Order: sequence, then structure tokens, then C-alpha cells
Amino acid sequence: MKLLNNLVIQVSRSAWLFVMAAIFAFGSLGIVFFNINDIFEVMVGAEMFDFQNDLTVDLIFEQLPNYSYAARKLYFAFIFVDFFFPFLAGLVLAAAAAFALRHLSDKWYETFDTRNLFALFFIPTVFDWCENIFALIVISGYPNELTMAATMLVVAKKGKLASVMLMQAGTWLLLLVSALKWAGSKAGLIKAS
Repeated sequence: MKLLNNLVIQVSRSAWLFVMAAIFAFGSLGIVFFNINDIFEVMVGAEMFDFQNDLTVDLIFEQLPNYSYAARKLYFAFIFVDFFFPFLAGLVLAAAAAFALRHLSDKWYETFDTRNLFALFFIPTVFDWCENIFALIVISGYPNELTMAATMLVVAKKGKLASVMLMQAGTWLLLLVSALKWAGSKAGLIKAS
């Protein structure tokens, strides 16, 4: 946790590292979403499980018969990329939150730093990785319907979506309040700390 927390702080202190992390994160997402997923959708008739926010166990088993050998290989290529994206996206969110918190409150920033709490921004990453692992199990196990693995895939997806929304909302709120504090201090409305 300390190593991850230190990485977040280092990226939050360097505009160059932050921009590079964002480019790699969202560049990898763009490659997947605009290239691999489009081809996959034509082959299978549905988006990859990762892009179906309303995914259910029943939908998984309805779609799996359409997963040809070529579609499976494409999905596995996607999963390879999708192990990097969630980590880099988590790093970008955590670094933005660390930046905002550092400028908002020394006390809260120090608390997050000393307790390694910036690592909490990687909870969506863990859910996404679990989603990928269970997708691999379900797809590789077909034609056997591995209901428990499919259920865990859906649970991981829901956990990912909920934690992503929470972390994004928290980061945007920190950035907004930090910006308001900065603007208020520049306008002389509040005392800069």
C-alpha cells in the first residue's frame, strides 16, 4: 500500500507524469473501445461484457454461443489491455485527488498520505481485474455454464461501476472545492493557508 500511495503522490506532483498516465490510460481505452470492441460487436452481435452495464448471468449465457474462436481471441486481447487501463485510470483519479487535497487541506492531505489512503482509489481497479478474471473463466469454460463464475463476473462489474462512480464523484468534488478555495484566496475572500 505504501508503494502505491507513494506512486500516487509522485504522479500528483508532476504534471508530466500525470499527463503521461492519462494519455496511456485513456489511449488504451480508446484503442479497445474504438477498434477491438467494434469488431467484436460485429462478430458476436453484442458488446464485450465489460461494456454492458446491464449485464446479467442470463445475458452472459445467451451471448456465449456466439463467441467463435476468433471472438474469444479478440476478447482475450481486450482483457490483456484491460489489465493496464484500470490501473492507470485509478492512478489518474488518485493523483488528481491527491493534488486537490494537497491544495485544500494540509491536515487531510497528511492524513491520507501517512495512512496510505490514496491507495483506496484503486478499489475500482481491483473490481475490474476481478471482472476480467471471471470473464476469462466463463469464456474459457464454455460450453460448460459456470454459473458461479458468471455470477462473480456480474458482482465484480457492479462493484466496479459503483466504486468508479464514488471515486470519480469524490475526485471531482475535491477538485471543485480546491478550485473554489484557490479562487476565493486570489479574490481576497478567504485567507490562504
